[in-house]
Amino acid sequence: MKHIALIGLSGCGKSTLGKMLANELDMPFIDIDITVERTTGMTIQRIFEQHGEMFFRDLEAAAVRSSLALAEPSVIATGGGAVMRPDNVQALRERGFVIFLDRPAELILSNIACDSSRPLLTDEGKLYELERVRRKLYLSTADAVVSNNRDLPHALADLLEMTRALWGKLPDGYAVIGDPIAHTLSPQIHTAVFDSLGIAAKYEALRVPRGMLPDFVSRARKSNLLGFNVTIPHKSDIIPLLDTVAPDAEACGAVNTVLVRNGRLSGFNTDMSGLLDSLREIGYDYNGRRILILGAGGAARGVALKAARSGASSIAILARRVENARVIASCIEGEAPYNVVCGEMTDSVMSIEAACADILINATPLGMRGAGEDFTSLDFLGCLPRGALVCDLVYNPAETALLSRARELGYAAINGLGMLIYQAILADELFLDFLDINIDKGNLYKVIKERLVK
Repeated sequence: MKHIALIGLSGCGKSTLGKMLANELDMPFIDIDITVERTTGMTIQRIFEQHGEMFFRDLEAAAVRSSLALAEPSVIATGGGAVMRPDNVQALRERGFVIFLDRPAELILSNIACDSSRPLLTDEGKLYELERVRRKLYLSTADAVVSNNRDLPHALADLLEMTRALWGKLPDGYAVIGDPIAHTLSPQIHTAVFDSLGIAAKYEALRVPRGMLPDFVSRARKSNLLGFNVTIPHKSDIIPLLDTVAPDAEACGAVNTVLVRNGRLSGFNTDMSGLLDSLREIGYDYNGRRILILGAGGAARGVALKAARSGASSIAILARRVENARVIASCIEGEAPYNVVCGEMTDSVMSIEAACADILINATPLGMRGAGEDFTSLDFLGCLPRGALVCDLVYNPAETALLSRARELGYAAINGLGMLIYQAILADELFLDFLDINIDKGNLYKVIKERLVK
């Protein structure tokens, strides 16, 4: 078993919930701030006043290293700024499972008055600034996210369940797997579907690194999981690990939904229809349209195949590695009466192909929160014809630089939230196939979108 390390803003509940979690699991509890105070014989406030923040960060890093070096697994409450040091992040990820305890700044401030014992909480404006700066680091560091926006019993229950899941016991019910995964909205969407249908079922996000996929699949067969969704980077890699794969998913080489029945795993692809449903929701369709797809991963494969089968007048696929685009083109041979254009995703090529596109679809993770990369230039957008639609499959953040620039240029633009909602509803139809339930997709879409955009 690994250590359990809690990260998050000062005042988010790491110490309080950490002690409670350690008590429930009969494990030692370590508070990094208290460790620093005991080591120096000084309060955190005094260290900041006399030696400055950088001196404290050095002491903090040493305390993190020494705590993680202990043989007996512990629950460790880190300081709010521990993730600012790359060496801390590396050590935490290597020796422990990292859980981001997510509590909004306004809730922290509603319970904790400006606290002189916490140097970075003496100014309300400072906490909001820290939240803005550090949130991305918390999400990219965490193996899992637990919200602390209700009461302590609920947060503790979620922490316990997440800890057991990270240690290898998969949850009962449903899940989504991927890496990174902390950004996902899938638990909120599927839970909203279950609630609307009056079904008591749990849905969790599980971080599964690429090298751990075979182990996860093996454990899923023996678990109480009834099904799970699949996202980056596993949509293609999971196929050979499954017992059966639906024809559509096999044709595009990507699975995003897996049913678990009596130890057997069956794969499906609901992304393909989910995106088309979301386009139709705003009055667009593939039929008769020229489609430009950026990227050549699992999502791009599904988009290309559905576009070809739905009457697109032309399809172009651009990728960093042209050979990957050609693989997709070969997968959809015979589905369209034309050759699929393949090219490298460079500024010049994107500009040329954009001039011949009615719908541009970004199927790469560029611009996604936590991905660490974005488009180096968006000049190619200016080459799109009037009336074109720009669709970014990224949904977190809701407004990527790609979409923002497209709107500035006067183009219609949508993010991947609609696709995410519709593919989730289609997945739930599969998950709940053993129940006699009539699912009204249009109504559920409206209910879920309303809940998410509040």
